Amino acid sequence: MTRMAYRGWEGNIVQLPKSSTRAVAGLPDRYSVDNHSFSPLNPSLSSRTSEGLSVHVLYIAGFGRSGSTLLDRLLGSTSKVHSGGEIGGVWTLGLVNDRLCSCGAKFSSCPFWRAVGAASFSSLQVGEVTDIAKYFRKTFPARRMWRIIFRRSRRKMMDSAPKNFSDTTARLYRGLRDVSSSPVVVDSSKLATYLVMLAQVPSLDIQVVHLVRDPRAVAHSWQRPRITDPDGRSTMSRIGAAKSAILWTLMNGIVEWISWRLGLPYIRIRYEDLVKDPAQTAGRLRLDVLREADLYFDEAGQVGEGDVNLGVTHMISGNPMRFQQGRTPIIEDDDWKSGPWSRRAMVAAITFPLLKRYGYRGLSLSKSLFWPIIILEIG
Repeated sequence: MTRMAYRGWEGNIVQLPKSSTRAVAGLPDRYSVDNHSFSPLNPSLSSRTSEGLSVHVLYIAGFGRSGSTLLDRLLGSTSKVHSGGEIGGVWTLGLVNDRLCSCGAKFSSCPFWRAVGAASFSSLQVGEVTDIAKYFRKTFPARRMWRIIFRRSRRKMMDSAPKNFSDTTARLYRGLRDVSSSPVVVDSSKLATYLVMLAQVPSLDIQVVHLVRDPRAVAHSWQRPRITDPDGRSTMSRIGAAKSAILWTLMNGIVEWISWRLGLPYIRIRYEDLVKDPAQTAGRLRLDVLREADLYFDEAGQVGEGDVNLGVTHMISGNPMRFQQGRTPIIEDDDWKSGPWSRRAMVAAITFPLLKRYGYRGLSLSKSLFWPIIILEIG
């Protein structure tokens, strides 16, 4: 969470630009659910899609409050990469709740999503959309991630998916690629459960970018006041430090294990390294990760030494930073270092199995003598 890039986390109102949405006249609506309608921006769009080609997806995995929206937008600062946000949220936050797109328009009136919808949702009935939304709420929350540890439960999770769910998912990502005209789509959904499902879609070429952040900083961020989107609504919840530490350990460990188990291309980066040198980190990702897809980009994107020029994106879910535009400084958010020592020590003690593995310092021997204080903090 970057102090400037994530200014919305501090409670300030994010000023939205005037919406660039325009009416799509002369084209029939091809799909509607609760008055949500989608039409192609270009009538010849369907003739330009390449259904036979795999969609290259960079999947940012890990635990929340680790800087995934920032990384997503840094990667999407080049025209060759589409910054998709938490794409898994399209079904509930977009189709069902009609939340704001990061361009400033509601999902139902955003020209970009109208075009994607024409290519992806046109054959769906209202009941099918409802079934998909229910499946997401039931299957993919963090409390359900134990299901992906065992092959039998993974198979059961896939078998319980709505009819044609795999095909519908493939069309969604294909639509994002074709409408954005970008060969690579970034998905910062983070959840390992959703990653398992995407890996079963034959037309998706998944590459995992595992983003980690110091668990003490993550726990501090989870306890900040709820921040709303510009429309006054929010999906940003709060959890305690102990729960954050446990989930940080489980979710990061499972992401690493399931990527290996499924044989997915995998690279791990740290938030602290990202904000220290965003240009080099984003460039290394393009070289290391995109090499797997035989895609080489000459352009460096809009990332400078310590800032980034953020353009208009079309994210439905993610950190409120997704609404930010223009030249934005990138500065590490290290407010957590001034927080209560006992809380930081408690988080370090719970997360110690992965703390050192990811290059973070844990408890010193002298400070570990204060375990009674740590136990009281947990209680």
